[in-house]
Amino acid sequence: MRKAFRIGLFLKIFLLSSAVSLISLVGGYWLLEKQMVSRVSRILKSESQLVLDQLAHAVAIPIISDDRLTINDLLRTFSLQNGVKEIFVKGKDGKILGDSIKGHPLDIRGYTPSKNGETKIFFHHFEQFHYDLASKTVFFGNIPIGTISIVFSDKPYRVIRNEILSSFLVLGLAGLILSLGGALFLSRFLTRPIKTLHQATQSLMGGDFSLQLTPSSHDELGDLTEGFNQMVKELHHKELLQNALIRYVSHDMAERILLNPDLIHLGGIRQEVVVLFADIRDFTRLSNILSPEQTVAILNEYYDSLIRVVLDHQGSVNNIMGDGFMAVFGIPEFLPDHPRIALNCAIALRHAILACSKSRMERNLPIAEFGMGLHIGDGIVGNIGSGMRMEYTVVGQTVNVASRLETLAQPSDILVSLDLRHRAGGDFTFSEDYPVAIKGLDKEIRVCQLLEKT
Repeated sequence: MRKAFRIGLFLKIFLLSSAVSLISLVGGYWLLEKQMVSRVSRILKSESQLVLDQLAHAVAIPIISDDRLTINDLLRTFSLQNGVKEIFVKGKDGKILGDSIKGHPLDIRGYTPSKNGETKIFFHHFEQFHYDLASKTVFFGNIPIGTISIVFSDKPYRVIRNEILSSFLVLGLAGLILSLGGALFLSRFLTRPIKTLHQATQSLMGGDFSLQLTPSSHDELGDLTEGFNQMVKELHHKELLQNALIRYVSHDMAERILLNPDLIHLGGIRQEVVVLFADIRDFTRLSNILSPEQTVAILNEYYDSLIRVVLDHQGSVNNIMGDGFMAVFGIPEFLPDHPRIALNCAIALRHAILACSKSRMERNLPIAEFGMGLHIGDGIVGNIGSGMRMEYTVVGQTVNVASRLETLAQPSDILVSLDLRHRAGGDFTFSEDYPVAIKGLDKEIRVCQLLEKT
């Protein structure tokens, strides 16, 4: 699969901030120019209307009397106003009666105003020359006697407009440069703690729980850093809890307990379990001939192998009683495969004991022999103890029966109740079953020896 193109957070923030600043500058320039063009157009129309009204009243009599000298004098006087390019007057027949300049190079005199009323002014814009033509009909009484037209140039206004736009552009570019600098600073300011958090997350994923970051600011980024530190503490606590839990149950079972805490019942419940007891035969004699250091060493060496076997077979080691231990299969949740798994575990324990004994004999060290007993049945599962010390374990008749079978087992024997044999399936080889008396039970139970797998 092709790897997606990746853009860093720093570059994203910088480009976004820069784009916003550039769009603001261009948009502001465009709006300012549009506003100024609209404003100039309104000013030209207002001024041309004022001049036309005054001239229309002043030239009415000279037009009737065909006094062209007076007309030209009036036109030249009014043409001195700012922005006025030319003023000319036409008679009723359309002939030029007066012009503020002679021989205008533009062919604009053909435009005539509307004759719908005295106040009606005709406007036309010559975009290629930046000229505006405003015309009005001249009346004498209610009789139209001619037209008067003014050509305005927007050059003076364009000069002012260009100066304003240039000033805006200079200020805008300066602002853009400052904005880019601010965007650069903001990008670094925001991405530095995020990058630190990313690196710390990578270290955390690698199992480093010693991380404690210092917040770089008193804002949301600082809150995020504090939250990360708290998360590291909680994950470290969970890791310690899981490591401690794995000492008693298998890794898979520990994961299930951590993901489903409700499986650990704070009270007690009755459920089916398989209980396995393993104990060293003739341990009293062995401890009498060994020093305390040798006694502890032999126990630790055997238990190091045996407990690992139990955990590998989804069992939990609930009690280590000096020269023996109790393992339970089916807590906190009993599964249909647990009877078969428990017998597989017993066979694996026997092989581990033989391997450990062989290793010790090669080193001329004393060895130990174990007997095991297994039984299936209901037990009371829960937290047992006091407020100062509690243990999650199993109690009940099933535990007593398994313990009794273990005491009856000879070295290397695995005694299994007939109930467990029937539940485990046909993958194992057993001896002939026989009855045994169990203290506390009214009747004998039938047991057999587990030999090997078929």
